[in-house]
Amino acid sequence: MSALTERQLAARGGEWAVATPHAAASDAAAEVLRGGGNAVDAALAAAAMLTVVYPNQCSVGGDLLALVGTRDGDVRFVNASGRSPRAIDVASLTAAYDLMPVLGALPVTVPGAVAGWGVLADTWGTRPLGSALAPAEAAAREGVPVASGLAHDLARESGNLARDPGMRGVFFADGEVLTAGQTLRQPHLARSLARIGSEGPAAMYGGEVGASLVKLLAAGGSAMTEEDFAAHTVELSPALAVEYDGVEYLSAGANSQGLYFLQGLKALDVVRTLRGPLDPLGRDAGVVASVLAWTAGDRDRHCADPEWSSAPVDHLLSDAYARRVAEHAMAGTAVDLLGRRKATGDTVAVVVADADGTWVSLIQSVFHGFGAALLDPGTGIVLHNRGASFSLDPASPNQLAGGKRPLHTLMPVLVREGGELVGAHGAMGGRAQPQVHTHMALHLAAGSAPEHAVSVPRWVLGAMEAGVTTGAGVVSTERDVPAAGVRAIEGAGFTVRSLGANDDGVGHGQLVRRVAGDGRPHLAAATDPRADGSAVAGMTPCGCETMGAIDVGKEA
Repeated sequence: MSALTERQLAARGGEWAVATPHAAASDAAAEVLRGGGNAVDAALAAAAMLTVVYPNQCSVGGDLLALVGTRDGDVRFVNASGRSPRAIDVASLTAAYDLMPVLGALPVTVPGAVAGWGVLADTWGTRPLGSALAPAEAAAREGVPVASGLAHDLARESGNLARDPGMRGVFFADGEVLTAGQTLRQPHLARSLARIGSEGPAAMYGGEVGASLVKLLAAGGSAMTEEDFAAHTVELSPALAVEYDGVEYLSAGANSQGLYFLQGLKALDVVRTLRGPLDPLGRDAGVVASVLAWTAGDRDRHCADPEWSSAPVDHLLSDAYARRVAEHAMAGTAVDLLGRRKATGDTVAVVVADADGTWVSLIQSVFHGFGAALLDPGTGIVLHNRGASFSLDPASPNQLAGGKRPLHTLMPVLVREGGELVGAHGAMGGRAQPQVHTHMALHLAAGSAPEHAVSVPRWVLGAMEAGVTTGAGVVSTERDVPAAGVRAIEGAGFTVRSLGANDDGVGHGQLVRRVAGDGRPHLAAATDPRADGSAVAGMTPCGCETMGAIDVGKEA
């Protein structure tokens, strides 16, 4: 497959713009926009392509959450997350395990991505779903070069992958995992994409693709049935919103942790009114870390399927509670933190805006790197392990139950100013996604260009390795985080652990923002150097395309 553009980290000047963590996905989206498709058509093309080129992070067998905003400023939350098997034996599983299993069939919930694709295409798209999937289908059939990020995760997860015949058949050659630059061919996945393209989501939910996945899961001990797949639904609802420095940020509620990003941002806005613009890499790093620690605790106490346990949204987003969190952080009071699993590899973000005023933040995932480490040989589909997020603690609102959606780390973000949409943000980072979004928002509010906001050094709270950790009070900092920021974090009572520069252990972000230029607003896109992505901006078919790479080391 030939590349349409060279990989570039930033682009601006266009009427449409896109950023994703893999250049092939950005190219697929850009080609749709050049051809007159809208932002949703483009996002779907990118999302499908990412299942081919980044199977470590997302899959046809994973989940999807998205925000779609239209010219009138209206924003809708698309929740395609799947449920646990209705017949799951919770008592037996709790007797056998202290924590939810991470690998194998047991943590697999109904994959919701394909249903999400269908709803997005039917509700806002201008083209059939099949046209969005066609480039991905061709790429899977013809083969793609293994990207560096995929190669890294293949090497890291090789032991787990080698145990599964489906994984060995796709990602190994001569007994070894594929390495960067080698060709990855996925003919069975290509056939599945073609079938979904021609039959629609019915191929997954009641059709042959889903039936093959259920058969594999049953062989692994799962209670999943074809009826569980067929009963899957996608929910559309309004987004939640708060303001930071006069700019409105919108994210997801329900079982998404987006609420807790907004909660933290509102508390930080209180801090900002007292201290001025916040610098998460300097004097304010400790206060920011304390706020994020508090909101992470609230997430773990409250976030769950609202059909089972409803979070106190009004309270968590109230002015009084924001002041309480802010005052606690500024006082330097310790936050009681619990150890949690940290997902690795888990997520991709697609952000797109078009000339007609449609904005998309689409997030899809397999949760941990390569999900459940299961690949169905019949369909070529990697299965996610989103059910690993469930708790086995009877006191938790996120306790495992049949037919329930787990706490979800996916959290799309859109931005409005004066009632008009001006930004689409996305991030990878598992449970640290609210933190990555907070870093980007604070840098943008301080005047950074999008390319600077995604590329500057970052830190995140929580141990980076997969599995159960005791490092809840550890802040992992890239080595080029300034000394003043490190001192501020340590002064707030956290332990600092140093990472390398441009380490994807601090997540990676994607941005599209409306910016001023040449006497009129235009779009700017930026992708994180920690991934394999690119940013593209251009004109509608009747205009002249503008794509210019920008030096991300400079402010623009």
